Amino acid sequence: MVVIYPDINMFNSQSFLVIIIILVILQLRQRRIKRPLGLMILPAFMLFITIFIVQNIIFTSLLNFILIIASFITGVLIGITLGNFFDVKVEKDGDMFLKGSFAAVLLWILVIALKFYGDNLLTNSGYIDLNVLSSMLLMLTLGAMIARRLFIYNKFRKKIKEIK
Repeated sequence: MVVIYPDINMFNSQSFLVIIIILVILQLRQRRIKRPLGLMILPAFMLFITIFIVQNIIFTSLLNFILIIASFITGVLIGITLGNFFDVKVEKDGDMFLKGSFAAVLLWILVIALKFYGDNLLTNSGYIDLNVLSSMLLMLTLGAMIARRLFIYNKFRKKIKEIK
């Protein structure tokens, strides 16, 4: 099996802007979900992008690894908390209505922009390594999104059992 790793510079192009616009448009609309496992498509896509952005930083030191994994775990806890406040609407035919979290995607976009464009600003200060900070924030937002979606899926399954 051949694994091809994309070049990180591919995210600096105009195609990156198109991807961001598509993500925002997908999050702004309320949509009917016929296959609830489809909730994992966007987080899987974001996981793919985030892993390739973070992979150069996470294994540079044990401290970086611990900080980035701790950020992901914190994000998961935040996602579970947010999922508690999310109301899941399920129709009798089993379809679910869901409106995406614009704030979560916007935060993810801002963190990526900080990683690419804020490097000179924060690195020259000498107080913080921007790569570690932005990687931590990316993993935090990713963990929150994945946990929230899994929590919503779990609520959906419980409501389906109530309907039947």
